[in-house]
Amino acid sequence: MVQRRFPQCKTTIKLFFLASTLLVTSLISVGQTTIAVAPTNMNVFYIGVDNPVSLAASGAAADNVTVSISGGGGTVAKTDAGHYNVRVASVTDDCLIHVYIDGKLAGTSSFRVRSLPVPMATIGGFTSGGAIPADAFRTQIGVGSYLKDFPFAVKYEVLGFRFRVDDEKGNMQSADCQGNLFSAQAKQYIDQYVKAGRTVTIDNIRAKDPSGKEVKLLDVFYKII
Repeated sequence: MVQRRFPQCKTTIKLFFLASTLLVTSLISVGQTTIAVAPTNMNVFYIGVDNPVSLAASGAAADNVTVSISGGGGTVAKTDAGHYNVRVASVTDDCLIHVYIDGKLAGTSSFRVRSLPVPMATIGGFTSGGAIPADAFRTQIGVGSYLKDFPFAVKYEVLGFRFRVDDEKGNMQSADCQGNLFSAQAKQYIDQYVKAGRTVTIDNIRAKDPSGKEVKLLDVFYKII
């Protein structure tokens, strides 16, 4: 966490930097200025998504507070009184939010910038390695993705994948699918081969994150019961 000394003043200022990933704050006293910031190891901005930040400065009118950002290719925009939105573009451990009161620097808080984690693929919300009834599988229309225990609602676009299922002779039948939906060939194999005792594998899964970056997802498989 970056700490800077500021000239003593008569107004006590409290600054609260609360990105949506932050849970608690700590207090730093410098002269008569008190700055409240979240623990450094939780201060993270993510590339490709909106990172909301709340800020409160006691003793200062909202119109007198301005915010800037440096590092990580960041930009900051005010969305409402005391609320800002941060967008970042490159990974760094040195992204700084600067808060000014009446044009004078009142506080600085350090953030890390990280890429979004790679999501997990799923069919119908079932976890990879699990068992799916054959009838339930046949109602599915394609492959989705999700980020487990992630604080943002992030939408990934599935660009394509390969569907694979073993037939009655133990041979693997496969069909390439574009986008997130099963292709006509995959649907045919689902109707013909997805039965109790078979295994379905989805591999070569490609997706695009909100920034437009293409990522490869881990393969998933299901036991059909």
